[in-house]
Amino acid sequence: MNTDHILLQATLEPCWLWWLIFSALAFILGALLGCLLCSNRKRLKELEGENSGLHAKLTNMEKDFVSLKYQYEEAQKDLSNMRTSLQRCQADKAVLSTKLEKCMAEKEPDKPETDTDAGAGTTSRSFGAGAVVTPPASKDDLKKVEGIGPKIEELLNAAGIYTFQQLAETAVEKVKAILDEAGPRYRLADPGSWAKQAALAASGKWDELQELQDQLKGGK
Repeated sequence: MNTDHILLQATLEPCWLWWLIFSALAFILGALLGCLLCSNRKRLKELEGENSGLHAKLTNMEKDFVSLKYQYEEAQKDLSNMRTSLQRCQADKAVLSTKLEKCMAEKEPDKPETDTDAGAGTTSRSFGAGAVVTPPASKDDLKKVEGIGPKIEELLNAAGIYTFQQLAETAVEKVKAILDEAGPRYRLADPGSWAKQAALAASGKWDELQELQDQLKGGK
C-alpha cells in the first residue's frame, strides 16, 4: 500500500511541476502581449493624431494652392493686357514720331539776324522775343553747368544766352522751349537745375556748385 502511494506521488509530482511551468510561461507571454498591445494602441493614437494634423495641413495647402493659382492666372491676364497696351503705345509713339519728324522737316529753320551797322559785330536773336541781342565781349563756358554740352551751349548762345548770369535769369520754361524747338533729341535734357547752377557759377561759388552737381549726379 505504501509502495503504491509512493509510486503515485512520484508520478504526479512531475506533472504538477510542468503544469506550474506552463502556467507561468502563459502568464508571462500574456503580460508581454498585453504590454505590446497597449504600446501599439498608444502609438496608433499618436499616428492617427499626426495623420489628422497632416490631413488638415494638406487641405489648407490645397486651398492656398487654388487661391495662388487663381491669382497667378489673373496676374497673367493683367500682364497680357499690359503688353498689349504697351504695344499700342509703342505703335502710337512711332506714328507720332514720324509725324513730328515730318513737321520738323517741313518747318523752315530760323535764320540768325546780324547787325550790319559799323562796330556792331555779330548778334543773335533772342528766342521768342524777336529782339536782337549783341554777344558780350567775353562769354562764359556754359558747359560747366551739369546737363549742358557743346550742342546745347550753341543753342543757348543762338538764343542770346552767353553768360551764367543770363542763364540764371532765364525762366526754365523758356529754356525748355529752346530745347523743344531744337528737336526731339534735346527734349530729354532737364533744365530744371540750370538756373541755380548758373547763379552759383556767376557768384563764383564753385564749391557749392560742385556739391550741387554731385547731388544731381547721385540722384540719377
